[in-house]
Amino acid sequence: MFSGSQPSLAPARLSNCMTQTNTNRKFLHLLAAAALLVTFFLPWVKWEEYKLAGLDLPSGNFFATSADKFGLDNPYPQLGFTFYTFWLIPVLTIVASFLHLKGKKAGLIADIAGSLSLTLATMYIIFSHSLLDLGVGKSLAGMIQPFLYVHMLAALLFIWTSRPDGLLIKAAWILIGPVIAFGSYSIIKHKVETATFSSTSKEQAAYTVNAQELIQEFISSDSTANKKYSEKVLIVNGRVSELEAADSTVNVKFTDTLTGSYAIFDFQAADVAAAKKLAVGDSVSIKASCSGGIFSRLRQATVINFKRSAINK
Repeated sequence: MFSGSQPSLAPARLSNCMTQTNTNRKFLHLLAAAALLVTFFLPWVKWEEYKLAGLDLPSGNFFATSADKFGLDNPYPQLGFTFYTFWLIPVLTIVASFLHLKGKKAGLIADIAGSLSLTLATMYIIFSHSLLDLGVGKSLAGMIQPFLYVHMLAALLFIWTSRPDGLLIKAAWILIGPVIAFGSYSIIKHKVETATFSSTSKEQAAYTVNAQELIQEFISSDSTANKKYSEKVLIVNGRVSELEAADSTVNVKFTDTLTGSYAIFDFQAADVAAAKKLAVGDSVSIKASCSGGIFSRLRQATVINFKRSAINK
């Protein structure tokens, strides 16, 4: 009689265990949702004295700050509208949490919100690394703020607790965002680095300036100078301080000896032959498109970049 009553306890224990597991999963899911919502509005990165939150990319402040303060703009502004999709992070997080509380299926909605969060966080890390290469900040770890890590952990947990099973589906949603973000960045970087442009030799210059005066303008206020000169064709008159020659390219520098700040001109294939005839100390007039200037903490100097350079005749 005693032994006959034991089997009935097993299903009850299993049911209790499953109920407790589902309760824990629901609690963790809602906890992750709260963390996603809160950290979306808190600082993720710090570029020198400028702090940017998760919402700053879809709001437009992300590239506005990088372009205005550091001379690095969105390389494909025509695709800027796609960043609005990141506003779905708080919206979908709220919707998924509401459905979860009602006991309805919301796994797909939660997965999309979590994947978008990981994509956005990856973009912040990658772009911060690009700024680091330009001399902004001392280390990537110093740029990344704790709330970005919290947001990423919350996104992982939000996806992981979105459904009771489906390990491969969860893993796919976790990986797809960062993989797309990194892959897109690699493609864009390659296109930018290998891009070729028409010569500026036949274009009308917006300004004609002395190299030393131009450098002083950027030293005084790089944000004001960037607004004035970025993506405009300039004629810059100066004395060659350094030549960096390779097989198919030449870089010519005009340097301010007092501050170490300089303007650097990238000559492409069609104009390389003429640039290679220059020597250090030569006075020359160069027509080029200004890419912008930035103060490099690494070099402790202002660097002004020019592309599509040609000897002005």
